[in-house]
Amino acid sequence: MLKPTKIYVKEVLKLIDKNLINVCANITGGGLADNIKRVIPNNFVAEVDLSKIKPLKIFKWLNKNGISDKEMLKTFNCGVGFCLIIRPNKYKSIKQYFTKEFKPYIIGKISTGKNKVKLNGSVNWN
Repeated sequence: MLKPTKIYVKEVLKLIDKNLINVCANITGGGLADNIKRVIPNNFVAEVDLSKIKPLKIFKWLNKNGISDKEMLKTFNCGVGFCLIIRPNKYKSIKQYFTKEFKPYIIGKISTGKNKVKLNGSVNWN
């Protein structure tokens, strides 16, 4: 039912060496909001567009079997195992360091504000 999580150490170390990332967050227990807010500086907000998330089959199954969206987002990574906070102009360069199976995709943006993380929209569990 479960398979081991992808470990991104090799890719992330290369990105650090090339100065391509600002900060990163491993998304584990606590979900997106709790893990991302740890790396966001004061007076900034990570605006996450939940409709951009590509949930894995196991998370779709869990949601369809009675776990609310709120609990899913609080407890699980919902398929987003790792977040890179980058400058938008570095996205194209970053993509080349990942395999097709683990290609990064954009789920939000950083703006100024007080709440560190804002979850917008909803995950498409279908």
